Amino acid sequence: MISGLYIFDSKGDVLISKLYRSGIGRNISDVFRIHVISAASNRSAIRSPVLTLGSTSFIYIRSGQLWLCAVARSNQDCATIMAFLFRLETLLKSAVGEKHLLTSEAIVNHFSTVYDIVDEAANFGYPIDTNPSYFSVHGSSESSSSFLKRPKGLAKKRSSGTIATLGLPKIGNSSSVSLDGTADHDSGVSWRQPGIKYRRNEVFVNIEEKVSALISPEGGSVLRSSVDGIISMRTHLSGMPECRFGLGDDCVFLSSASSDVSDTHSGVVLENTKLHHSVDLSRFDSNREIQFIPPDGEFQLMSYHCSSNINLPFDIVPEIHQSGHKIVYKIKIRSLFPSKIAATGVVIRVPTPQGIVRNYASPSQGKAKFHPEESAILWKFNKLFGDQQHTLTAEVGWNESTDYEDEDNVLKWQRPPIKIDFHLDMYACSGLTVKFLKVHDKSNYRTIKWVNYKCMAGNYNVRF
Repeated sequence: MISGLYIFDSKGDVLISKLYRSGIGRNISDVFRIHVISAASNRSAIRSPVLTLGSTSFIYIRSGQLWLCAVARSNQDCATIMAFLFRLETLLKSAVGEKHLLTSEAIVNHFSTVYDIVDEAANFGYPIDTNPSYFSVHGSSESSSSFLKRPKGLAKKRSSGTIATLGLPKIGNSSSVSLDGTADHDSGVSWRQPGIKYRRNEVFVNIEEKVSALISPEGGSVLRSSVDGIISMRTHLSGMPECRFGLGDDCVFLSSASSDVSDTHSGVVLENTKLHHSVDLSRFDSNREIQFIPPDGEFQLMSYHCSSNINLPFDIVPEIHQSGHKIVYKIKIRSLFPSKIAATGVVIRVPTPQGIVRNYASPSQGKAKFHPEESAILWKFNKLFGDQQHTLTAEVGWNESTDYEDEDNVLKWQRPPIKIDFHLDMYACSGLTVKFLKVHDKSNYRTIKWVNYKCMAGNYNVRF
């Protein structure tokens, strides 16, 4: 990930340098000073936070009069590296900053502390420990040797599990650097305070998905569809519990889209999965079981993307006929989810040409009204239950005396797609299901668990 890390003063002198990997020349700091720091005096120039020279990239931020620069080779995730620099800046400000400002004097006076933080924040160039809770800061009046103390659970040796930058893993079939995600629970868990107590121990799991689709007018075939989902949790648990979270047996995890697996697997295929940094990655790599010590309160456990085997909730068949000075619409909508489930806030936006002076809309259910300011007919349902079919018949027209300019606008109408908006509870378009959720604590208390599914429209369009 990161080959080297530098902190420069306003003149371009190197205050801190840390090399994580070989392949960086000694004059690399001179290159940054000439191309960035010296050129910063030209205020009219528009500067990018990333400078790429050949196969070397300089990702940098400015903190007061100081420059924090990360050097990376080949093709790396610059956004992740920049996020790491901002978090490192926050950590340094809280540790050695004077009035929460970083100065060259503060860096020089606490060399050992800064090097300790830089060394602990990244291993082999991979950002790991940038959470301030990992460090115990005592005060700037104390000596630099006792300024920062590492928690007992933090060790330089990392074993088992897949490392991911900033605690957001990319799930794949191989591991490059190791990390023990849940070792030494009581002392190394920075995201949860010990001694938490609740009278009522509860866990709320929310699976929220946003489905997008583009449907062809010819036969209603799906041109493309995708689901972006997150699994968020709200925990009210006492002590230091360990949670085990399992998804359906037909669920497959991929690091990126793989047509070979997506086309042959009939179950749920999750791509670009990212997990909360509390997840034990060694258990996940071995048996795809999500094991973690949860933070207290709300947090996002997982995010994912799905582009295959998607269960679209609605099927829309549009029929449009233009005759003379009018256009006749016949829109059929069919709900494809179970009949016991109801979609709420359903709005179907049927576009019309501009310059319409006459309109008529008759839905079999719901309400439909022409909105001239939007050039569209809005067909709305407060509730639309599953396994139903409804039809909208509408007609819009313009007077024969309409000038040619408006008539040309109608004839040249490009027919934008029909758009759908909806909210659907207790339904997952990806087919993702929670198989089990187990909570274990030393006191063996009883836990109340809630699981909720929610699906909403992203870019759900139908061409006609």
